[in-house]
Amino acid sequence: MRLGALQVIDAFVRLGGTGEAAQALGVSQSAVIKALRLAERELDLSLVAIVQGRLTPTPEALELHRLARPAFGALRRAHHEADMIRVGMADRLRIATVPGLAHSILPPAIAGARRDLADRAAVEVMFDHVRDHLSANEVDLAISYGPMATEGLRDIVLRCSPLVCVLDEAHPLAGHDRLARDNLEGQRLISYGPDGISLADSFQDALGRIGLSDRIAITVRHTDSACHLAREGVGIAVVDGFVISSGLTQGLAVRPLDESPLVTAFAHHRDGAPLDPAAHVLLEHLVGDGA
Repeated sequence: MRLGALQVIDAFVRLGGTGEAAQALGVSQSAVIKALRLAERELDLSLVAIVQGRLTPTPEALELHRLARPAFGALRRAHHEADMIRVGMADRLRIATVPGLAHSILPPAIAGARRDLADRAAVEVMFDHVRDHLSANEVDLAISYGPMATEGLRDIVLRCSPLVCVLDEAHPLAGHDRLARDNLEGQRLISYGPDGISLADSFQDALGRIGLSDRIAITVRHTDSACHLAREGVGIAVVDGFVISSGLTQGLAVRPLDESPLVTAFAHHRDGAPLDPAAHVLLEHLVGDGA
């Protein structure tokens, strides 16, 4: 079977439809359907079903993708590395992060590391599947809200911050110097959903301990989304205090949340393997900037 057909199967199953696969691969939907039909004949396996007029993966296709997940992942990685080589980024610092920390503690650390390295380090930042990227040696360093406690991975505490409330300056509560949980009664709250990769997500733990977990009306993945929603008067963003350094809160009111538990940012790298020199410099900045 050709690599192109495997790419089509992977995209079709992961994204759930031929139109979505075509868009992701940059080809026509008819080309995707043709490749799937050829793959069905070659594999002697039903891959495509029609459900309410849509072409969707069959149970057999889902099972094939599950069993061959490492192979599909390796194929995607090979294509990605080829893209990086073409644009001159074969030698680069690879970082995986949860979105919340990508907007706060990571950019200043990258800037400092590049200065120390005389601006020589190319950098790639990846989101999602942080632990999987790290375990598969696809990144040099990762950051998240909690320990992974995974064999072969090392967890390093970077810094801690309480929760803060971000709100439009015209909001009635912006007149307070600080806010208590009771002030938030009846307010529409915006915050992050679980990161999905940590053994213990310190951000979600902080929300739970202060009694706000079941009060979140709007969940976002990115800090800028939370701040923009607050700016538009949609609600009050409850985020970690790391965001203050990001510049995203300019023109917004940021108020401490009384009795907030601390949120902890962690770095992670493979244990026992030498850390890439550029990653080591970045780690020093991640730790040092919070000291």
